[in-house]
Amino acid sequence: MIRNRKRYWLETGKAYLYLLPVLVILGVFTFYPMVRALHLSLHRWPLVEIPGRREREFVGIENYVNLLNHPRFLRSLRNVSLYALFSVPLSIFLAIGLAILLNQKLRGRALFRLAFFLPFVTPAVADALIWRWLLDYRFGLINYFLRYLGVDPVAWLTTPALAIPLLVILNSWQTVGFQGLILLAGLQGINSQYYEAAKIDGANAWQQFRRITMPLLTPQIFFLAIISAISAFELFTQVFVLWVGSPGPVASALTPVFYIFETAFRRHRMGLASAAAYILFAVIFVLTLIQFKVSQKRVHYDQ
Repeated sequence: MIRNRKRYWLETGKAYLYLLPVLVILGVFTFYPMVRALHLSLHRWPLVEIPGRREREFVGIENYVNLLNHPRFLRSLRNVSLYALFSVPLSIFLAIGLAILLNQKLRGRALFRLAFFLPFVTPAVADALIWRWLLDYRFGLINYFLRYLGVDPVAWLTTPALAIPLLVILNSWQTVGFQGLILLAGLQGINSQYYEAAKIDGANAWQQFRRITMPLLTPQIFFLAIISAISAFELFTQVFVLWVGSPGPVASALTPVFYIFETAFRRHRMGLASAAAYILFAVIFVLTLIQFKVSQKRVHYDQ
């Protein structure tokens, strides 16, 4: 008994020793910043403190109350919610079609998979720069073709109503390849016997897709819905690059992460920025819980 206990603690100690480097990295770069941000969010904390002035003071939940009554922050939440509402379903819908296409026996199929996947592995800054050049009013390729067709050029990047649609299109172009490959793996994991049995019963292609393919793809769709929604609420790079450091015309592309950036590093209000970060974390957390709740009834696993 004593020998078994000693062996147990020896093996447990070795396990924690192996985990120690990871725990140190997580502690320094993840857990400590989270705790520190929570501490800052409860204080009035300027990034640059003027000598002789005591400006750092505890204010409790005042920062949170101010943010929930601040029109600019509320606008950022509204913008990103609208963006997520359209970008997540659209990208997944396109990815399903792409996965079905790439699952066919086509010549050069591997090349097509690579071509669709490239925008995802390309740095987001490079992707956004490409689209900024394409959408340029005077020299952009899109307006060049519009002029060629006799259509007046469009001020893509200076029209407030076009800000969210442009971001939705950019996101779909950037992520559909990755999502398509995830769904393609799900398609290839479906047992072919289901389709054979359906054909024997007289099911057509649409009925097979609706009754077999879609239900058995729900685990992959659920996974993509979660990571896509989280990514949507963390939108920043595309906005910063497309509008050269501004949140779009009349803040039409302002997002919570952009608001956090400008509050912390342009207005130097670290406490308010930290509170905004925690509100964003709460929104993403609640959204993820809702998705998990819905998935209990909608996600089907092949047993």
